[in-house]
Amino acid sequence: MVKSNAGSQSREITLNPVGYIDSRYAHYRDIPRPHGQKGWTDDISELILYPEHRAKIGGLEGYSHMIILYWIHKAREWRMPRDHGKPPKVRLFATRMPVRPNPIGLSVVEIVDFSSVSGRITVKGLDALDRSPLLDIKPYIPDFDSYPGATLPDWVKKHLKKHHHPD
Repeated sequence: MVKSNAGSQSREITLNPVGYIDSRYAHYRDIPRPHGQKGWTDDISELILYPEHRAKIGGLEGYSHMIILYWIHKAREWRMPRDHGKPPKVRLFATRMPVRPNPIGLSVVEIVDFSSVSGRITVKGLDALDRSPLLDIKPYIPDFDSYPGATLPDWVKKHLKKHHHPD
């Protein structure tokens, strides 16, 4: 259950995971950070659906990618790297850091295989930790989910160029 205060009203939200993530990463330090080479983007993980949700993945045929929403269940164990590149004025909601008021992770992953019988979806490119609760799965639809004209602040461009996508 997630509790929050909206104005003067107290509200509660109950999240019911649809499954969990089977990943080779037990801790944040295990996840490779691409510094000019490939990191987790080629890694294979499995999404394990609980029995009551297995049949709900019917119709995924033909989709190449999906959006994964998961609970970052070990967020409080994460520490800011020394070379984070974040200017002092940049605060939490201008970052993708895992320690958040509601530690919900979002990843776009490639679908490798799936079975509604076993409730397993094999995906490529997920940097979630092992046993992360799986909150939701949505098909990736380029017409809705891609914005080629989107822009980034200069500090993010510099950070990506230095640490993730050098020329």
